[in-house]
Amino acid sequence: MSKALGMRCVWGLCGVLASVLLFASVTQAEVSTDLSGTVLVFPKVVWTGTDPGGRDTVISISNTSNQLVHAHCFYVNAQRTPQGVSLWQVTDFSIWLTRQQPTHWVASQGRFVNPFDSCFGSIYSSGTANGYASDADLCDGAGLDPGAIPPVPPGFTGELKCVQVDASGIPFGGNNLKGEAVIRRTDGDVSKYNAIALLATDLVSDDNVLRLDNPLRNDDEGEVNSCPNSLFLDHFLDGTPDPVVSSLNSGECELGDCPVRTVLTLIPCTEDFENLIPGRVTVQFAITNEFEEPFSASTTVDCWLTTRLADIDAPTGACTVSGAPCVSDAQCINAAAGFCAKNSVFSLGTMGSSTAFTRITPAADAGGVLGVAEEIHYNNAANGAWASWNLQQEGTRFDATLEQYGEPTVDTITIPQQF
Repeated sequence: MSKALGMRCVWGLCGVLASVLLFASVTQAEVSTDLSGTVLVFPKVVWTGTDPGGRDTVISISNTSNQLVHAHCFYVNAQRTPQGVSLWQVTDFSIWLTRQQPTHWVASQGRFVNPFDSCFGSIYSSGTANGYASDADLCDGAGLDPGAIPPVPPGFTGELKCVQVDASGIPFGGNNLKGEAVIRRTDGDVSKYNAIALLATDLVSDDNVLRLDNPLRNDDEGEVNSCPNSLFLDHFLDGTPDPVVSSLNSGECELGDCPVRTVLTLIPCTEDFENLIPGRVTVQFAITNEFEEPFSASTTVDCWLTTRLADIDAPTGACTVSGAPCVSDAQCINAAAGFCAKNSVFSLGTMGSSTAFTRITPAADAGGVLGVAEEIHYNNAANGAWASWNLQQEGTRFDATLEQYGEPTVDTITIPQQF
């Protein structure tokens, strides 16, 4: 190889490396579901009981560094009162992870410090002792404990957020936390998503307020990466027959007993755990069907929102079999009256197509939101399987509001002040 050719190869590799580094610097200012971060967000954590159809959540968190990592975590219980008001009860705890240590716990059980627990003894168990369904369940809590983790109360619906801190409890921009959540049902059905990581820069201040003000246009100017400006959702329209189940079970599905439901969970990016002040954001939905026809809707994320898409603009509907008024599928299923069909912009009947694309954007100069989506695929009224996924994103709230209003909107996460 000639010297000139050799140099061209070297410079070519440098060009590739430069482009990779440039791409990394661009994506560095966004939230991530595959990188580790300083703030770890689990938008949907539930425990709805041990009855048939009840769901529980397994939380997994890993330390991706070779150093000891501390984190201050917050459960937010967003159960609604009979008057429709969110409880917004916060339970906090701390965890410590040794280098490269993964840990996990079941939300309903928590995890208590026990240096003598292990999976080794479970091979001698009957498999049903102490109410556990299998030997594998006996391993929950085994291994090196990260600290005492409280169980969530029965009926818990809400989120979990963990912030990396130093030994004194002050936020620390180490970007060493990564996580996953598995929402499992009592019959074995599971739905899994990746935790959302907010990456920090070297400019994290030594107070208890994290500013999500790192712009996409020029990395490493702020403290923590800003939340997305828009979230994207590709989805079946509400009531669309499951295409796979319908082809295998056409007789029953002709009666409308195989619908696909999409459930969206959103949380505000701004939260004040010091003064127990929840965030509140109005979001707008721009929906486009397969014929590129536009539709719109809006709702308010008050503390925490999880909703069937059709509930956003159509709180009531009619049971597909009896025609009785309804507000939820469960109401119709329990009465053997089919499913609750709604006249919504997210429904098959309104859109005239089976799928749609929805852009979710906070209103005006409001702060950002994060979230996940789940689908329920039914093959009859008694059986539905859940599947979750992380939403796609575009831009940052910091840059978008700066460009539109000349002054950026900065989300903040405030943790309790250490003394």
